[in-house]
Amino acid sequence: MKITKAIVFLTLAVLLLTACTGGNTTQPEITSTDFELHVRGISDPDKPDPGNTLSIHFINVGEGDAILVLQGDYAMLVDGGPVEMGQYVLAYLQEQGITTLDYVVATHPFADHVGGLPDVMHYIRTRNILLPMIYHNTAAYNNFLIAVEDSGAEAAVPFAGHVFALGDAIVTVISPNPNDQWDNRANYSIVMRVEFGSTGFLLMGDAMQEVEANLLDSDTLLSSDVLKVARHGTSSATTSEFLDAVSPTIAVISAGERNSFLSQEVLRRLADAGVYVFRTDIYGNIVIVSDGTMLEVIVER
Repeated sequence: MKITKAIVFLTLAVLLLTACTGGNTTQPEITSTDFELHVRGISDPDKPDPGNTLSIHFINVGEGDAILVLQGDYAMLVDGGPVEMGQYVLAYLQEQGITTLDYVVATHPFADHVGGLPDVMHYIRTRNILLPMIYHNTAAYNNFLIAVEDSGAEAAVPFAGHVFALGDAIVTVISPNPNDQWDNRANYSIVMRVEFGSTGFLLMGDAMQEVEANLLDSDTLLSSDVLKVARHGTSSATTSEFLDAVSPTIAVISAGERNSFLSQEVLRRLADAGVYVFRTDIYGNIVIVSDGTMLEVIVER
């Protein structure tokens, strides 16, 4: 375990040093923000003061999504993984000292994203819930809607242009639009860009290349330092054109160890774009901390 962490740190250190000194490398120069990238083990000491940072936790729920966003005393949970991971997500939040969620976001109604949310909402107070615009008649989604009703939280369906604050972070919904019509419910995903200082995080849900094309045709700000890769790395998303527009330095893929989505083609696209990739099936829980200018990646294993 410690050897893996050391290798990750040393590899990134060499690549960053080469990029900064103009050496022969396929990695691009870091120009999106002026930050340093540092990787350490999740149990290492001297963690930054959370009041002055934004941390985004990509919780390892296998083939699904669960993302915890923390800024100061404010917390947002984006999806909750599949049903069988609900108790794990709950325990993870409790370990972080979370007693209230300011926002719960169900990006879209698929079971691997909303299945675990009822377990969380039953025990942790929720103030606001953002719901997808599309319904899906499954046990997992219907149980989630029951949990929404029981929570007493304010519920709303957000569309592109909806902006809200999470402490000192600004969250902007960039998709969907109210007139969208898609064959695949995944394309109705609530897509958000989180901005903290000069750093940006793009959370794509399961939105596919059709949504990416719409965003490319709009005047939406896409450039972000961190990209949460859509649909667990499937080749139906994360096009080269979209990567060019986002220009991320880091990509996170939430994937199961025996996942059926992760595409070698997408991994090649990310490599060609010079993006550092962190996968939950390899690293376990992944936390990215921003102080507004610098990013730090904390891996579980």
